[in-house]
Amino acid sequence: MFKSSLRDRLSRRGKKQEDDADMTVTEHLEEFRSRLIVVIVTLVIGVIIGFFLAHEYVLEAMLVVPEDVIFIHPTEAFFTTLKIAIYLGIILSIPMIIYQVIAFLVPGLSSSEKKYVILGLPMSVVLFALGVAFAYSVILPLAYNFFIGFGGEAMEAQISVKEYVTFVLHFIIPFGLTFQLPLIVIILTALGILNPVFLRKNRKYGILVIFVMSAFLTPGDIGSQLLMAGPLVLLYEISVLLSAVIYRRKVNNRLSE
Repeated sequence: MFKSSLRDRLSRRGKKQEDDADMTVTEHLEEFRSRLIVVIVTLVIGVIIGFFLAHEYVLEAMLVVPEDVIFIHPTEAFFTTLKIAIYLGIILSIPMIIYQVIAFLVPGLSSSEKKYVILGLPMSVVLFALGVAFAYSVILPLAYNFFIGFGGEAMEAQISVKEYVTFVLHFIIPFGLTFQLPLIVIILTALGILNPVFLRKNRKYGILVIFVMSAFLTPGDIGSQLLMAGPLVLLYEISVLLSAVIYRRKVNNRLSE
């Protein structure tokens, strides 16, 4: 079933490529250039908005967990804020980036497939925000106290804002990315690359990957691993259900044609 749906998808792409055979290499490069410009402009606007958000709100929110932080270079606070702004700019630009990549690489989308892709793009930011919020409010305090606790009473922690922000970003960004799983499954199912049968058949391997990822992304204690792996396993099961819904609709639409 998985192979047949993928074969159908590749067949449609082949027909689309035949229809576009008249396009020259120059025209393809021109399309790539125009889409790249849109992505770059979106990123610049996102970074500008991100700098305002980082300066006014985000940096202050990040510094709630530690009791005190310092900066040891005159420009450290500025460039730390700029670093946060760049991350925020990329996050805010994710829907546009994904859309431009899909539109360029998969031009033969049907109307129903375009609908799933376009409706799914805003959800990428929502899911990312949920993953970041979960990591920030639940996992981050546990991880911070776990590592700081190794200093004991003999050492006093004096953490620079640069190092602390780097620690936070490298910790919460993976959570935001892993929370994209349902959206990725929806889009791949809509494109005919995945189906619920494949996901159910390989459930044990998916759960194994989730626990391995949790071991790498958490401080190492079993509690933190379970706190990360639990929601991801739930997201996997939700993804299977969503894939089944999308796949059933595709089959029904194909039969009614």
